[in-house]
Amino acid sequence: MAIIKHLLVFLTLLGSSFIANADANPDVWPYIKERMFKDKPIEEVSFLKIDGPKRASSGAQVPINVKLTPKDGIEIKKITIIIDSNPVQHAATYHLTRNTQELDLSTRIRMETDSFVRVVGEDSNGKLYMSKVAIRASGGCSGYMNSADPELTKDLGKILVKAKEKYLTTRIKHPNFTGLQKDSINGWFVPEWIVTQVRYDFNGESILVAENGISMSQDPYLKFKFFPNEPGTITVSATDTKGQIFLKTKTI
Repeated sequence: MAIIKHLLVFLTLLGSSFIANADANPDVWPYIKERMFKDKPIEEVSFLKIDGPKRASSGAQVPINVKLTPKDGIEIKKITIIIDSNPVQHAATYHLTRNTQELDLSTRIRMETDSFVRVVGEDSNGKLYMSKVAIRASGGCSGYMNSADPELTKDLGKILVKAKEKYLTTRIKHPNFTGLQKDSINGWFVPEWIVTQVRYDFNGESILVAENGISMSQDPYLKFKFFPNEPGTITVSATDTKGQIFLKTKTI
């Protein structure tokens, strides 16, 4: 797996050298679409919308926002974030519930080079919908770093939870090593170590499940609209690639 990722990043960087300072390339999408969704049609719609900065100040922390407006007769089961020009295009999949059909979700991703960032939604009948945005950014997935920096793992797994103004916000303390970064001391690739899943439950009922890939930022951040009809307890549980489970509960 590591060899494949290293090959992918090499090819991505090689391509970038020929299109330096280029805008997002639309030509790679047909190949990604065929690999991820086969020949299923995908409809670009207005009720599902992704947005982000035209140019990110840091490729390692690129803010994006996804909005889903409920539409009669359509229930979205999951949405997937795809970054066309990243070494690994799948960034995250969010499994939605009846409590998160009116979605306003913000998170932070890593981007290796200029790219279209897409959200693809799948409804309960298997139909696909899409929105995309072009973002300029660089160097967020690879590069050199000091993997021994104690600040990266200080308070590992600590989950901050805030419920305010009809939104739930969480941040998980975790280095989220991509497997493509090199150690600045010895030059070796730092092994992949990421938060792979985050579950959100309210009073024992699931409201959202996030499945993350290497393109999510360090200290994974997520904010989404959630306003329960009654007081209760939010439970956030996160799992990483080492099998560690981190837990936080909060009464709201």
